[in-house]
Amino acid sequence: MGRNTSALPKNAGRHPYYGYRHFSRFSNYSFAPDGPEILVAGLSYKRSDVDHRSRFAFNHDECAAAYKNYGGNFFILSTCNRTEVYGFTANEDNIKAILLEKANCTPGELQSLIYVKEDNNAVSHFFRVAAGLDSQIPGDYEIISQIKSAFTLAKEHSKTNGFMEKIFNYALQASKEIKNKTSFSDGTISVAYSVALQLAKSEAKKVTVLGAGETGELVIKYLQKLRPEIQIHLVNRDKTRLQLVAGEYDVVPFPIAMLSEAIFDSDALVVTTNATMPLVDMEHVEGSQLKMVFDLSVPRNIHHSIYEIMHVMDVDDVSKQINVTIENRLREVPKVESIIFEHIEEFNEWTLRRALFHTEK
Repeated sequence: MGRNTSALPKNAGRHPYYGYRHFSRFSNYSFAPDGPEILVAGLSYKRSDVDHRSRFAFNHDECAAAYKNYGGNFFILSTCNRTEVYGFTANEDNIKAILLEKANCTPGELQSLIYVKEDNNAVSHFFRVAAGLDSQIPGDYEIISQIKSAFTLAKEHSKTNGFMEKIFNYALQASKEIKNKTSFSDGTISVAYSVALQLAKSEAKKVTVLGAGETGELVIKYLQKLRPEIQIHLVNRDKTRLQLVAGEYDVVPFPIAMLSEAIFDSDALVVTTNATMPLVDMEHVEGSQLKMVFDLSVPRNIHHSIYEIMHVMDVDDVSKQINVTIENRLREVPKVESIIFEHIEEFNEWTLRRALFHTEK
């Protein structure tokens, strides 16, 4: 069987942030010939848009059904950025059938959408995914919990074996070492999280969030996780949405007409609305005790006169901090690559010992 390398774009294998190919030493790596041939088939954000990835996305129940309906040893990793099935070349037809059934497409269409990696390429790919090197945002550590959940579900359905368990454990060890010995996952990469983190580190005891949309909700969610004791006032124009979000997160709701009252005794204000004109005027902040102000709206929803008398961080100011985080993470890539290579070497030594043991028997 051959690898699916047809019609690969020129930038295949490049990361959108650091834009260079994987270390060449990975591609020259060989594993013990007597071990089972490992395979991964799937698609990711690198070559597929959201619509295509949605067709291949598995939820928990769909993964469980696939484990019951298909033979062989395999596990499915499905996130918002990728769907991949890991198994062995002996089960390649089954693996492709799983993807075919899920996407309801023809074999020809499947071949044009997915990538197939075998043996050392498949193993090094898995290690890179587990390390966050293959993530849309480098250093995304959430992928580890997703991998653990995916592997656990497959194991519960008796779809894994000792060889897969070893690959899984070595990849987790590498990821843990990267987390402990590098700053590859340090810093914030979300505007909402960055603001919540700054508020959590401050002495603010009461925060007003203006806007109950996605960004406003995320600020509340992250802030409660980081500082659960902090009191939050939520202000929104749409009363139905206001009550819905306020009830879900147990925060104090204020209609837009009571914006001044919500702000008055708050230490911080976060504006996440998308109005075409400023919603926060001087009259809303006069006499308040605000010490931190964030305007995450585009266009700005805080009047320019307030910018003149207070230090207001707009979305560009917050984004600059995120860009610094990305740059800092990318500087750690060589260290990450070295750790991955060391653990792949250890895995290869295990396969050699395993092959020798079976030969002697």
